[in-house]
Amino acid sequence: MDAPLPIKISTGCSPIDGLLGGGIAMGSLLLLFGERGSGKTTLAFQAMLSVASNGQGSTLVYTEGRAPVGRLMEMAGRRWTQWSERMWVLEVKSFAEQEDLVERLDDQLPGGTRLLIIDSVTARYREALGTGKENIAVNKTLNREMALIKDHCSGKGLAAILTSEVSTPPFGKGIRPVASSILTYWSDSILQLEKLPGDARRAFLDKPPPRADVVVRISARGMEGNQ
Repeated sequence: MDAPLPIKISTGCSPIDGLLGGGIAMGSLLLLFGERGSGKTTLAFQAMLSVASNGQGSTLVYTEGRAPVGRLMEMAGRRWTQWSERMWVLEVKSFAEQEDLVERLDDQLPGGTRLLIIDSVTARYREALGTGKENIAVNKTLNREMALIKDHCSGKGLAAILTSEVSTPPFGKGIRPVASSILTYWSDSILQLEKLPGDARRAFLDKPPPRADVVVRISARGMEGNQ
């Protein structure tokens, strides 16, 4: 008899799994946001490797040029040869391409995908923004994409990690994800990653409450407990 599929996916970082109540729940969307270099892609890659270690597949949709597969290979180390066939990479070059892919997730995602990653879900959205009324249509498109991703994950029983750049609220302090209202509404869990001195990073759980945080460190292998 086959082993039962897990109801949560580990990020590969125990302290962050703890923030998430044991990992990323199947059927849910996890939003990662933070400044460049905060570790969003690293944590997403770490989750891909965690899924591969359990004999399951993950798909990375990369929207910011050429996917940094070399970093994924570095993190996998000697396990790359065995695990690479369980990790698929798709590259998106425009917001229209992203929309088309999300509209056809059933056809676009390789069979066996248990984890979907879109890194970043807002890069091409931000590129498509203008200065006038056309932004209404762009925002509607992003909102529809998020709804379709959520529906696909719920229906197929897979988890999703979406990363986002950040913006600074007018007259406010701190940072928030780009398209904050849309992404916050559709995301089941939200983690903010913050750069600290050296290789340290702080992960804040912004959703669901209560708000909590852990400090980890980033290395060639990924994110690890700050010990």
